[in-house]
Amino acid sequence: MKQSWTGEVLRTTAGEVREGRLPATRLPGEQVVGCLREAGREATYADLATQEVARLQEAELRSGLEAVSTVASALQRARVRLACEARQRGLHTAEGMSLADWLALRCPDLAKPVLHALVRMAQAGQEQVHAPLVDGVLTGGMSLERAATLHRALTRIRRAVSPEEYGQAVDLMAKSGCKPDFDDQDISAIISKLLQECLPEKDHEERRRAQHELRDVHESSLADGSVKRIIMTFGDDADYAAVKAILTSPLAAPASREEVKATGEEDRRTPGQRRYDALMTVVRRGVAGSKGQPTTTKATLIVTLDLETLRRSLAETDGQLPGCGATAAGATVSAESIRRLACEADIIPMVLGGPSEVVDQGRRHRLVTPGQRVRLAVRDKGCTVPGCTVPATWCDAHHVIPWARGGRSDLSNYALLCPRHHTWVHERGLSATVDDHGVTWHLR
Repeated sequence: MKQSWTGEVLRTTAGEVREGRLPATRLPGEQVVGCLREAGREATYADLATQEVARLQEAELRSGLEAVSTVASALQRARVRLACEARQRGLHTAEGMSLADWLALRCPDLAKPVLHALVRMAQAGQEQVHAPLVDGVLTGGMSLERAATLHRALTRIRRAVSPEEYGQAVDLMAKSGCKPDFDDQDISAIISKLLQECLPEKDHEERRRAQHELRDVHESSLADGSVKRIIMTFGDDADYAAVKAILTSPLAAPASREEVKATGEEDRRTPGQRRYDALMTVVRRGVAGSKGQPTTTKATLIVTLDLETLRRSLAETDGQLPGCGATAAGATVSAESIRRLACEADIIPMVLGGPSEVVDQGRRHRLVTPGQRVRLAVRDKGCTVPGCTVPATWCDAHHVIPWARGGRSDLSNYALLCPRHHTWVHERGLSATVDDHGVTWHLR
């Protein structure tokens, strides 16, 4: 079948731009401006041609998108070169403007984050030490946004290291940024490691205090009250990491195949609904205990810190100690925060069913006691519905024979259930058999 003329236009235009045909008889300025204007005309033709996309073959659609990506990347590199040169000549100063305002006036198509990244790289390009970052962008090995992110992190450690060490750090970060198999999560982990190794605790603490002042929770519901929203701004990296851990924990996971097979019902919740359920599980757990005390211990926040650094952090008082810890998710935590967490953490070993505690409560108490909950966690391991992977920490202690019907608050009448299956069991009035080995639900 003969290929459509629109596909041919797209390929021809992209090929001419890739080949970089620059007439040798023109001056550099004429070449640059002339080629960019020509590229603009060709882009307009391509825009008009793509109005006929319904007539393109599948291969032409793929080739067209690839060609647009190639052209866009080339134009971005040209823009970075022009911005760096304009900053070098101080054109914005001559016109009494900031570099950001000057570039925004001439690049109205850029979103603010991209504009800020362009400004940062134009400024970074004025120092030879940052040449590896700029070169990474100009050679196409690194995106403009990633280079700006790396530069932002590097400027934070510059005061804490020698010029030679800073140059080595720039080289290392530029090489990491150009690796095609590194995604944004990998780059974030590299940046966190850099900050942990190079920043003194004083800098971490000052940043922590400033960030702490930004903490906020406010309601943002619709005026008619039909939709209720609560907006949270985190004031601490550890707080954010704790909430993020909840939203990515097994609590927010979809039902497993084994669970669906056992219950006969698909998990139809959206990812957002699963995250909501996970967060509410933790919130409700905090207020579920009697006399204002939760019936489960706090969630554990794992923090890693070099042993020698921790020892010195306990002795140093001037706040200049380098090195910091990190959560399991990679968030940076200052040594001061680690000391505070260590004071609050529940690290005392617990003896199950000690001689001073009665495990079976009969009818004296309606709610499960902390001691009983520990025994349940050992026995049930987690939610007792087959296939459910929610751990014991986030499960409810369900009365198999309801309290209102004479059920006792004994281990033999308790079964751990995640909040979703707790509701599910109540809706269907399901019963179970409980013995020393665990719980067997009568699902059929």
